[in-house]
Amino acid sequence: RGSPASARRWLRRFRHHYNHDRPNQALNGRTPAEEVLN
Repeated sequence: RGSPASARRWLRRFRHHYNHDRPNQALNGRTPAEEVLN
């Protein structure tokens, strides 16, 4: 069973991957971060 701190670390890493590393088909292959910054 994970600790709350472990869950927060996992969520922080997932959120970064989702917004900065994972291309999004609806954004024509851009990441959400690229869409906001451009």
